Amino acid sequence: MPQRLYNASSHGTLMAGYDAWAETYDRDVQDFGYATPDAVAAAVCRHLPKRDVRLLDLGAGTGLLGETLYGLGYRHLVGMDGSHGMLTQACRKGTYRLLCRMALGRPLGFPDHYFDGLLAAGVYTPGHAPLASLFELSRILRPGGMIIFSIKWDGGFKEDVLEVLQQMKDTAGWQCQSWSAAYRSWPYADETQEARVLVYKQTCRS
Repeated sequence: MPQRLYNASSHGTLMAGYDAWAETYDRDVQDFGYATPDAVAAAVCRHLPKRDVRLLDLGAGTGLLGETLYGLGYRHLVGMDGSHGMLTQACRKGTYRLLCRMALGRPLGFPDHYFDGLLAAGVYTPGHAPLASLFELSRILRPGGMIIFSIKWDGGFKEDVLEVLQQMKDTAGWQCQSWSAAYRSWPYADETQEARVLVYKQTCRS
């Protein structure tokens, strides 16, 4: 991922960067060895094995995660992203029932407790979705539902993650189901960047 996107000065600047990258994004991240969509998809198969579950792909981008899940038999896929250019690319793949232009960190236009699973690949990383957006996500996730998301794990960002996850445990009864081992998320672009995939179950209404 271009380092400038980690340091975007505003949400608008970040989305403009993704709009500009959208047409070549899939090819570029393949060249970088981007590992996170497959890592999240593998966790979905383990923790949400029924193919008729209702899933929301947060920060869907060009739909890499949705494309993988569709190929694995998941059909009830909704995607959301803040970048018009990225959503245009995702729409061309025909794997989502619905695509929405929305931004994490703001109220989301979905009913309470609507989704069985919330998924985020490469979204919770510096300069991108605010960690406080997890509180709104707990509203749209049903009790017993799963949130499966990657976290950038190198540097100090993980300390902030752990603090917010403790708050989610206290307020929404989030229970940890699994953490993946740390892996290199962009192995051919930056060998120092690591990520983990975290899986939590929501045990109460929030």
